[in-house]
Amino acid sequence: MVSDPSVAQSGSRYLQVTYATGGEGGWLTHFFMPGYDSIYVSYYVRFPATWQGGTKLIALYGSRTDNQWSALGKAGLCPNGTDFFGTWLITEVSGNPGPTRFYSYYPAMAREPDGVTCWGRYGDGTETYVPPLTLSLGAWHHVEFWVKLNTPGQANASQTFWLDGVQRGNWAGFSFRASTILRLNAVQFSFSGNPTGATRTLYVDHLVVTTGTRTRDE
Repeated sequence: MVSDPSVAQSGSRYLQVTYATGGEGGWLTHFFMPGYDSIYVSYYVRFPATWQGGTKLIALYGSRTDNQWSALGKAGLCPNGTDFFGTWLITEVSGNPGPTRFYSYYPAMAREPDGVTCWGRYGDGTETYVPPLTLSLGAWHHVEFWVKLNTPGQANASQTFWLDGVQRGNWAGFSFRASTILRLNAVQFSFSGNPTGATRTLYVDHLVVTTGTRTRDE
């Protein structure tokens, strides 16, 4: 945590994250068991002028209500509707940073050619992205992320993100779960993705997590 009102988005303090050379920046997770059926997240992020590559930004996890860890450490695994789900906002590795996208694990997601491996998906063909999706360097950007779970047995889940107050991504009409044993019960800063040959730094400020809906004042 750094105290410097000349840099902070608001107030005097902000979180400075360092990605080690060739490595990642770690994780910061908060659980709220047993969980909720919708969550809204708002925060500010700043990429310095020297930033290189992509990164994961923010994650919402769906673990079983009887096991808060069931959704963590599942990279490459395919969810079955009763074990876990997860959804992130990420910046693609194609730029510095690349476009912002959803990155989701859900039961009907496409498998890799081996039929048993799954990596997070940017969508299923029904998602909508509205450019520009790239966060500029050297400025604070307001990132908002809202996720609503489906009713088990129905494909009515929805997720939306806004960048600097403008809706840039929406994906609806799919399923995160087959049972209410899964709920949204953890939020995570996930500072990982595309390790580069240089040390990287990222700034974060003013995190809000609520079960409410987005308002114009957020």
